[in-house]
Amino acid sequence: LINNKSFVFNKESKENGELYGSIKPREISTAIFDKMKLEIKPSQIVLKSELNKIGLYKVDLLFHAEVSAKISIKIDKIQSV
Repeated sequence: LINNKSFVFNKESKENGELYGSIKPREISTAIFDKMKLEIKPSQIVLKSELNKIGLYKVDLLFHAEVSAKISIKIDKIQSV
């Protein structure tokens, strides 16, 4: 159901693409719920690295020892007006 889904976060970033803060599992959990009405606990979200730059990231969701899924997180820059 959720495997291979993509979630986009629009964030303010510096000129070099670094965010002013990183995206945390709680924020990803909220985005999944808002988009898909699925409750994923922040503790089930495995980040291999800090999500603190503009770009595309693969994130693992671990539900049980043998049940997992992968999602994509795309971080875009907020276009200033």
